[in-house]
Amino acid sequence: MRAHSHRHRVARDLRARVDAFPAPGGRGLPIHRADHRPNRGAVIVLVLVTVLLAAFLLTAFIRRSGTELLADARSANMKSLRAEAYSALETTLAVLADFRAVDGALRSPAEGWEDPLVDTGFTPAAGRDVTVSFEDESAKLSLPNASETEVQTMLEFAGVERNQAERLSHVLQAWAHDAPKDAAVDLDVPDYGTATPAYQAAHRALRSWSELAAVELDEHVFFDETGRPTPVFDAFRQEVSLLSFRRVNLNAARAGVLTALGLGSGEVQALQDYRARPKPKGETGVFRSITEANTVIGASVTGDRYGTNIEALRINVDVRQGQVVYRLSAVVSAGANASAPQRRTEAPKPGSVETAPSPERKALNYPFTVLEIKENSEPTAPEASPTS
Repeated sequence: MRAHSHRHRVARDLRARVDAFPAPGGRGLPIHRADHRPNRGAVIVLVLVTVLLAAFLLTAFIRRSGTELLADARSANMKSLRAEAYSALETTLAVLADFRAVDGALRSPAEGWEDPLVDTGFTPAAGRDVTVSFEDESAKLSLPNASETEVQTMLEFAGVERNQAERLSHVLQAWAHDAPKDAAVDLDVPDYGTATPAYQAAHRALRSWSELAAVELDEHVFFDETGRPTPVFDAFRQEVSLLSFRRVNLNAARAGVLTALGLGSGEVQALQDYRARPKPKGETGVFRSITEANTVIGASVTGDRYGTNIEALRINVDVRQGQVVYRLSAVVSAGANASAPQRRTEAPKPGSVETAPSPERKALNYPFTVLEIKENSEPTAPEASPTS
């Protein structure tokens, strides 16, 4: 029994010694099993970061694609609204042409053409609302044809102090007209050469309302120091037109305009009372001639500056679909009684190639002359006037 135990110990020691020596091919080396749990955690973190980055990039791509698709859809929708607006404008012009052919002129929407789309059965596309409104530009004072005194009166009605209104009306006249060749330097006109950049007076009629900022320079009557329109600007714009026409329509002219043209307060009040008075059934109360107007005003106004026809009519078309609004504004005139401010034409430069003249085209038998057309512009006047 002892011999067996001794042999067992010897065999065990021998195996231990043999295992301690390396065997060929690397076998017999001691095997150490490392713990890989820290490496496994790093891989998981790397995978999570990759997934997070991919999710972020995918979200950004979806957001950008959605914005682009929304912009494309909005652009396509605006084109559709634009087509609807022009269709409503053409329908309105057709109605106005019919009334003008019957009555000989357009005088006031009270004649029966205040809602032309309803009269024609115009039906917009589903989900859309189309409205048409009118604004008589010839009920205002024509700035290109107004005198310095008339402009001063309008400025005072707009809230400008008398002395400042007198000076500013002179500045407006100097801007819009050529100075005499032998005239001395006008000290009442701002020195536009001190501006940055420097400029000169245009010596022609205003082409846009924003041009008033250049006219007044640093007066800040029409625009404040930040460039925002002032209440004076809004009031002046309501009563004055940049279009050129000779006669003011007595069917719609406001108190400020009538006062500027020379009517007394009693005559203006008589006209306003007549407009506010209920009319007998079947009567519109629209003046068809100066003679009819004189019977109400109590004065003998002439047809030189006064009239009873619309010289220039602004047509505003609004197309709404949900929160989207498309606005079309057009000014039309019958005949040549009104004109828009002339745009400057560039003279050909020396050495430039002159283009061949366009071939003559057959004139369209269009019932109106389009003086101005704007898209998506702000309304030109509020519902009520401070001098009406």
